[in-house]
Amino acid sequence: MSSYHRTTRECPVRQLHPEVFRALRNYFQEQKLGDLEAEAVTCCETISTRKNVNDLFSRFNSTEDATVHMGMLLTSQRLIWVRCGDTSGVSLSAADLTNIIVSTYKSMFVDDTGLEIIGYVEGSNRAIKGYIGMGPEPAAQKFCDEVRQAITRINPPKESIWPKWLGG
Repeated sequence: MSSYHRTTRECPVRQLHPEVFRALRNYFQEQKLGDLEAEAVTCCETISTRKNVNDLFSRFNSTEDATVHMGMLLTSQRLIWVRCGDTSGVSLSAADLTNIIVSTYKSMFVDDTGLEIIGYVEGSNRAIKGYIGMGPEPAAQKFCDEVRQAITRINPPKESIWPKWLGG
């Protein structure tokens, strides 16, 4: 089992958790990306609530967030996600769609789903592998599909020079 219970909903940018919205607005202003709401292709929010808050491990690990708000925003050029934990605070990550590949993540061992990201995130000098946890709702699957489609539009797969029987 995942240590968090997650629910995901599609929403307008203005309906994100206030600290998440503020972080996005500041990022757009600092990067001179234009109007936040006009640039948004799709937006989702996942609320993760820690399970078993009263268990023995949780008492010793008091730095783990009890609630996390994750705002995810797709623009025509970027994937941006903001994590806001009640203990850890706010952190924003962004990636140019030309520099990442994504896949839908579904664990066979724990009850967890989300979006797996591999590539270069702004501010990193090497490729990373990351994960954005999401709930099982259709909004989560729709968001993942739209991100994959946006990446394919920007960075279409190259035609292989190898015949199919050779893996092309």
